[in-house]
Amino acid sequence: MKIFQEKQFINRWWLSMLILAIIVIVIGTAYYATLNAEEGTALAVSVISLAITFPIVLGLLYLRLETRIDQEGVTVWFKPFGFTKKHFSWKEIKKCYLRKYDSSEFGGWGLRGLGRDWKAYFIYGRNGIQIVTHKDRKFLIGTQRPAAAKDILKRYFQPIPESDHEN
Repeated sequence: MKIFQEKQFINRWWLSMLILAIIVIVIGTAYYATLNAEEGTALAVSVISLAITFPIVLGLLYLRLETRIDQEGVTVWFKPFGFTKKHFSWKEIKKCYLRKYDSSEFGGWGLRGLGRDWKAYFIYGRNGIQIVTHKDRKFLIGTQRPAAAKDILKRYFQPIPESDHEN
């Protein structure tokens, strides 16, 4: 069984700066808020600050787009957010192909189109795997490995003619 797997991380200088800024702001705010405070208040402010900051920083550090294409279909997930995990079995896919895109088409990178008939998950770049379901829902997944994705799509995806598809 041949499998396509890709993990894309956000390795951008601005993300490091954002994380550093969040940490500095939280530590600075907690410090000044507790400077003349009672011991109990200082501890509460510190714990609340950490409870808010820690998950945000960890989420940003571990944010990644994972794509898997195998004999079962296409699975994509913007980790660590569980609600973003999507699986498309080959039976539910009407069209599946590689295409070029421009992030301005969707208003930037990231999770786009939530709550609509189209969705896009991408981190950066211009290559994507376009999926169109039999219900005409569209889904675009960014990829940095278009040649490998194209090879695996050729292997597993066989479109079902519309007249043969049961609704």
